[in-house]
Amino acid sequence: MPEKELVYDEIEVGREFEPPALELTAEAVQKYLEAVEDDTPFYSNQQEAEKAGLGWPVAPPTTAAMFSRTSVLLQKAGTMPPGSVHARQEFQFVAPFRPGDTLTTTAKVAEKFIRKERKWMVIESTTKNQKGETVVIGRMTGIWPK
Repeated sequence: MPEKELVYDEIEVGREFEPPALELTAEAVQKYLEAVEDDTPFYSNQQEAEKAGLGWPVAPPTTAAMFSRTSVLLQKAGTMPPGSVHARQEFQFVAPFRPGDTLTTTAKVAEKFIRKERKWMVIESTTKNQKGETVVIGRMTGIWPK
């Protein structure tokens, strides 16, 4: 992990973050479901998933949060400084993704602004599966401490 921190004033609007490719494992999905106490039947029951038109197996769309934030956190050029505040997150779920998919999230700085003496940054992301299909579009807003 790099020791350099990503400093607000050094990050330009339009900057793209190097996209990590991460495999969504069945174990990660299971841990996520346990952490959020989600017992929705179609994540554990093939008949329920297929009845809902999702196919099998399927992962909860909100696991996308793990990937969109990771696209910024796993940077060779630097890391988010301590004290960052994750203020808002929006997702558009385009298609189901599944355990075993390799998900690649590209992210870029869409906006920067100062409000009440705080440094705000908006990062937009697109997550695609190994077939190049867009599965999630995201927008993360954060307060940068440095």
